[in-house]
Amino acid sequence: MIDLKFPRTTMVGKLVPKTAFYKHLEVNTKIKQHFVDDVTRIDWLYKLAPSTINVEDGKLVHEIVVFSAELKSKDCPDDVFLFIDQNMPRHVVFILEYDNRYKVLLNYKEWKDGQNGQFKIIKTFATNWLADDQLVLNLEGQNMDALYEALAGQVSGFGTKKAEDTKRIVELEGLIDKAKREVATIQKRIRNERQLNRQMELNGEARGIKKQIAQWQNELQEFKQ
Repeated sequence: MIDLKFPRTTMVGKLVPKTAFYKHLEVNTKIKQHFVDDVTRIDWLYKLAPSTINVEDGKLVHEIVVFSAELKSKDCPDDVFLFIDQNMPRHVVFILEYDNRYKVLLNYKEWKDGQNGQFKIIKTFATNWLADDQLVLNLEGQNMDALYEALAGQVSGFGTKKAEDTKRIVELEGLIDKAKREVATIQKRIRNERQLNRQMELNGEARGIKKQIAQWQNELQEFKQ
């Protein structure tokens, strides 16, 4: 059994039948097959809540469950864990296990249309595959909101502890990726353009986008200092 050295009051240690995650939900054949083909077993390791740990309730986060999932394949797709997270009205941390190596996965999410039991996944964060002695998660924060944000900061590698910081980094990374694709498209157009004046216009457009990319990268760098 995986031991994250969390307080004993948070321990659950209960096997959860895979069917429990989808038997009362509409689930397509592909997802159901992933449960069968890619996941050996799922265990509920810990329950983090004001009733089990000395923290105050949060405004958005009220309970964090930690599941371990033993995989049949190292390349198990994330679809299974996205499906669980989208349909579970709690915040979740997954510890994936394959061949005595471990990966922490956290689908960073927020309530959709108010607290109605449904979530919007903002970004999936995951660590590299880790050895047993590298598998460490620290519980930090005085309330559940802060505790969740600190966990997200650890799993993402951002080191963030505030939702606005985490969301801004995700936004910046998305903007940079999109802008780089735009530059690549423009450069391809330049190579295919025969008119010199049009080449110069496109070059100017690409330089403007590259300047914006540099500004966003500088802002990202500030988060890492």
